[in-house]
Amino acid sequence: INKYLIRMIKKIALTVLFVLFLNGCNYQPIYSSKNVQFSIGKFESFGDNKINKLLIKKLEIYKNDNLDTKKYNLNITSEVNKSISTKDKKGNPTTFTLIMTFKIEVEKSFGEKISKVFQESTSYENDDNKFNLRRYEDSIKKNMIESINEDIILYLQNLN
Repeated sequence: INKYLIRMIKKIALTVLFVLFLNGCNYQPIYSSKNVQFSIGKFESFGDNKINKLLIKKLEIYKNDNLDTKKYNLNITSEVNKSISTKDKKGNPTTFTLIMTFKIEVEKSFGEKISKVFQESTSYENDDNKFNLRRYEDSIKKNMIESINEDIILYLQNLN
């Protein structure tokens, strides 16, 4: 029997065991919309329209009319700051810092309002090809929004 076939059988066996293990321990995704104890009524957004739309798109799966759950209305204010971290000897930027901030105001069913700020930041290298740099920045923003979305869901699940 050749080494390739043995490696392939090991991979298949490990995959099957892994799936059986996860199924046996009653695995469920943390951010599944099925197990949440809240719903989102309406959204209002201010600030950077593009990133607000991306965040709201991710949060809309929690929008339902189930009467058994707590319902929250969200006011979302966003801000994106891109700044130059370092420059070369000629004064050209070599590293940027991107800071994304969301202020979420949660309005509970009885009019009580609670505010919380969620923030992510990252640094990245400059690229001479501005098209590639822009695509990379968009990719970074999407990843940051995903992380902030997870933080917001956890925060809303833990509200009393």
